[in-house]
Amino acid sequence: MTCQRHIAVVPVEGGWSLACDVGLEPVMFLSGGRAEAQARALASRLSEDGGEVQVTVRDRSRKVVASLRYYAGQVA
Repeated sequence: MTCQRHIAVVPVEGGWSLACDVGLEPVMFLSGGRAEAQARALASRLSEDGGEVQVTVRDRSRKVVASLRYYAGQVA
């Protein structure tokens, strides 16, 4: 099964970036926790619309610290 959509939280200068491949502009956050919470909320909404979504969160050293999958029709 392949993911249809991907959301990434990555460190950038001055904070954290949330990027999504569904045509949304990247969003900046000062807090990594807030960026991750927003990524999870967005993934939940997108999966409710019938698509599979993967969320990847990287720490400041760029290591993956979370990889979450939301399945089509999943309700959080």
